[in-house]
Amino acid sequence: MKGKMTRREFLGMVATASATLPPLGQILSAGQKTAATTNLFSKPNIILIMADDLGYAGLGCYGQELIQTPHIDKMAAGGMRFTNFYSGNTVCVPSRVSLLMGLHPGHAPIRDNFPPHLPDFSGYMTEFPSDLWPPKLPTIGQVMKKAGYKTAQFGKLEAGIPLPKGKMTELGWDYWFGFKETDDAAQYYPVELWKNDEKIIIEENKPEDIRQVGIVGKRGVYSPDLFIEEILKFIKENKDKPFFIYFPTQIPHGRHPKFGEKIQVPEIGPYADKDWTLLEKLYASMITRLDFDVGRIIQELKNLGVETKTVLFFTSDNGDENSYYDYTDRFKATGPLRGKKRFLYEGGIRVPMIAYWPGVIKPASVCDLPAAGWDFMATLAELAGVQAPAHTDGVSLVPTLTGQNDRQAQREYLYWEYHFGKQQAVRIGRYKGIRFGGTKEPIELYDLMTDIGESKNIASSHPELVKKINSLMEEARQGSEFNRYWPLPEHRLYNVKWDKWIFDQLEKGIDWDKKKR
Repeated sequence: MKGKMTRREFLGMVATASATLPPLGQILSAGQKTAATTNLFSKPNIILIMADDLGYAGLGCYGQELIQTPHIDKMAAGGMRFTNFYSGNTVCVPSRVSLLMGLHPGHAPIRDNFPPHLPDFSGYMTEFPSDLWPPKLPTIGQVMKKAGYKTAQFGKLEAGIPLPKGKMTELGWDYWFGFKETDDAAQYYPVELWKNDEKIIIEENKPEDIRQVGIVGKRGVYSPDLFIEEILKFIKENKDKPFFIYFPTQIPHGRHPKFGEKIQVPEIGPYADKDWTLLEKLYASMITRLDFDVGRIIQELKNLGVETKTVLFFTSDNGDENSYYDYTDRFKATGPLRGKKRFLYEGGIRVPMIAYWPGVIKPASVCDLPAAGWDFMATLAELAGVQAPAHTDGVSLVPTLTGQNDRQAQREYLYWEYHFGKQQAVRIGRYKGIRFGGTKEPIELYDLMTDIGESKNIASSHPELVKKINSLMEEARQGSEFNRYWPLPEHRLYNVKWDKWIFDQLEKGIDWDKKKR
């Protein structure tokens, strides 16, 4: 009897099986082929917007009661809202890598915002090794470019790790404009940006006072405004051919400490008279401004007559970060979820996800299918009419989007790992297992169906399920050539600064970031 199938053999089998399926246009019945759905078979335009640190309950359509997001709420009312969608990781860089490469964190080359540890865990490498980045496997830009799309990227470029000249083009982008490095994107009135390998100097932002205050008014040039204007221009110039826009915005990420604590926005609009702190007003106004920009994109699609030819996705790279509004409980931006950014509890990885495609996606539909950021690769590939790369861990969500739920691929589990605190998590059906510190540490178990807030650890009453999750945590890392850079100890290492930072919050309730303020 043949032994267990390897991952490579399994992926090859799936690719072969997928190749034998009839085109999606043949699967849908003639009665379902409206004028809009026929666009599905002729390469619809695709726009993917990813917010930065937007919590699960940061939008009105996800329960937010104070921050105004009417355009995104209308988008959800006209499309599909996912209630069990997860980011690729709980912080920026590895989450973006997961999306761009279609890999879950057990196979992804980058699993932390910081470079890997030194072999003895005594410190960190000074930069990401070339074995890890730039990527060697096909990325989402390359897949879409090869499928015949005009491609563009705006905002926080790729993984936020600076790339050498020419690399963005090599990675499939016809046009790109934004920040090369993650930390640079925390400055909303930057002096320099990059456009197709050319450094762009913004003279209006050179005065020091423009880059240090929270409300700038009519002075300077606000980078999100620049990006939206370029996006609208790109749409107009490419309306007669299939285009793919990836817009990883910097909103609502806070500022880097070297720039000061106050979030920057040109004005605070509807929140000026609220009895809130200034940081709360700045934070809310930034999200409302992003909402307005989403509305501008949708309106431009309507004006150009391509709204029914365009699929629009909106999501976030990880959960809420409440330090941006000084840890107040004003917005309740994680809703009922536990944790936040930097933790693999639900509050750190469960995020909004909305899909909008008039005439194809049923309006006001709600999807509770567990899905994750690494599913975008396979989803966009199917929309573009091409095979997803064999290495991807994701599944296409096109059947769900088009109401063909019987075609939706199923999977046993979702897996994450994050190397602050050496965290691992598995979602299997209604259950979620999470572990901190190492492979011999105890696994916490939660029933998300009855305990979405992960408040009651039921591991002791489900030993067989805990054993299963432990085996899945091992299985999810198998076969990855990158594991040698991301070792996991057996037990918690309190001498590793950032691991201790996580453990102190878990064990003692000490948030060192908060205590610094």
